Amino acid sequence: MITRLVGVLVAALVLSVAGMAPTYAYTPPPGASFNDPGGDRDAQNRLAVNVRQTIHSVPRGGIIRMAIYSFDRPDIADALIAACRRHVSVQIVLNDNWTSGPTRRMRHIMGTDIDPRWDDACHRRERARNPRQSGRRPHPVPSFVKICLSACRGGAGNQHMKFFAFSQAGSASNVIMTGSVNLTEYAASTHWNDMYTVVEKPAMFEAYGEMLRELAEDRRVLQRYRVMSEGDFVTEFGARSRTTRVNDPVKQRLDKVRCRTGTGYGASGRTVIRIAMYAWVGRRGRFLADKVADLDRRGCEVRVLLSGAARGVKRILRNGGVSMRSADLDLDGDPESGFGETAWERFTHEKWMALNGYWNGRNQRVVWTGSENWSDKSLINDEVTLQIPKTGAHRAYAQHFDYLWNFRTRSF
Repeated sequence: MITRLVGVLVAALVLSVAGMAPTYAYTPPPGASFNDPGGDRDAQNRLAVNVRQTIHSVPRGGIIRMAIYSFDRPDIADALIAACRRHVSVQIVLNDNWTSGPTRRMRHIMGTDIDPRWDDACHRRERARNPRQSGRRPHPVPSFVKICLSACRGGAGNQHMKFFAFSQAGSASNVIMTGSVNLTEYAASTHWNDMYTVVEKPAMFEAYGEMLRELAEDRRVLQRYRVMSEGDFVTEFGARSRTTRVNDPVKQRLDKVRCRTGTGYGASGRTVIRIAMYAWVGRRGRFLADKVADLDRRGCEVRVLLSGAARGVKRILRNGGVSMRSADLDLDGDPESGFGETAWERFTHEKWMALNGYWNGRNQRVVWTGSENWSDKSLINDEVTLQIPKTGAHRAYAQHFDYLWNFRTRSF
């Protein structure tokens, strides 16, 4: 069963101080959520609606930060513009793959200057005649819509991170959402996507804010791979320079798996691994496939859901005995009508791994999700991965995997 979005939405509208625009006392629920492109409109738009309602609930003086690969939703653009008009700081960084009409509209209103300024549309102020006069300075948290050239932090890749950060929404503060979702109509109706929400994480909110500022500066950085932790949650930003199969972060993650596990974990004493991966391709894809196949041979119970995987990757997995299914679905039987040069009308865009068993020296249940495909290109992109060592998160992702495996995918 798909994890359903459960939120707190008060029926009465609260009139905001700025412009009497309605806002909603909606508190984004922590945990995992998934859309379903094969469902009704509510199921398709579940993730986007969660983001939109959260935007509506950010109070005057709050902060919204977003890093997105693709954006074209008028409803979310409207919500962000309304937030700006009630004096919320809105900071957005996008990739340059395309610039939609809603993006241009937001950029026209909020501008592209990432530094504090007097004419900030969300916090417009008059200059003080006396520079020493208190309270007459530009707002310290500027609003902007910035489009990076290639990878924001340097290189020929893309700004591929997908995260949404809110200082306050309803009764929750320091809210972070991340996963595979882009805010486009196409993504809602064509892709399966995931999003994980954490709340009350001030250090994480600060770290994601620092990363957004670095993205917005749009210049090469010396340290592209960074790790931050708060409590049990670990975030990895970017990729290591000169990544090899020895120091690749995903390979190192897999190297910590042991296939024998203790009572109460895994299945019949075996560590259980579930992987849903969109673009599993290239040299990197092959050496990660080698490792996954090796884990299956060593006794782990491994299943993978693939979309757009390379033939070489599928061959390695198949030869290693890994159970696979494809989420690439040609719904109309017309090879000319699918995504890009493919025949698919529906596929999974998710990029996550869930483990129930022995990892990193102990028995546990853990999920890794975010924007990173298992590909060479991801090593030069701006990417984000969140490690979630929570039983509830694992349960949600495992149930979602089983739903796709049993009802929404096909055998090779």
